[in-house]
Amino acid sequence: MGFDLEWVLMNPVDHFLREHASVHRKSVERSDFNMDYLLEGLSERQLRLQPHGMNSLAWIFWHIARTEDGFVSCIVLGRDQLLDLEDWNKRLRVSPRGTATGKDGVAELSESIDLEALWAYRDAVGRRTREGIRALESEKWDAPVDIADVRRAVSAEVAPAYFEQWLPSKPRESCLYWWGLHHSLMHLGQVGKLRGIVRGW
Repeated sequence: MGFDLEWVLMNPVDHFLREHASVHRKSVERSDFNMDYLLEGLSERQLRLQPHGMNSLAWIFWHIARTEDGFVSCIVLGRDQLLDLEDWNKRLRVSPRGTATGKDGVAELSESIDLEALWAYRDAVGRRTREGIRALESEKWDAPVDIADVRRAVSAEVAPAYFEQWLPSKPRESCLYWWGLHHSLMHLGQVGKLRGIVRGW
């Protein structure tokens, strides 16, 4: 059984960047595998649909983008989120600043969000994550999450206050892989299933 020697020798930053490209569109970074196909052939109506009261595709992609922007920016990279730097809420035509909504909020956001702005925002978040990780100093990469990082996320309305009780001292690298990669992969699995449902709706 063969193995990929390049993968074995890859450092953690390069590994993350390779995998991260796969959960974004080619417009962020070309990869051997990008997620563009999940959007192909879908109409605006299908992207906004909530079959059986489920979250819409539009809401899921907003949630994925907000989670990567808020948590990777504030906690992993120790800086303000993109949402607050470029007036994205106004451009997206949504009011929530967090990463989730209640059921009524799902319906409202699904109907009102500007889809072109959503794709632009998610692309911008992905590029900013990649730029930030490349520039992250090795000392910061190895350092655990600090209480100031968590408070930045709480202040930005990204994380609930109770995160201050358990997140400090957790490995920064594990936070990056969860909020910058694995969380997206989990929801893209939902997208794949929901895509099949809305196409027949």
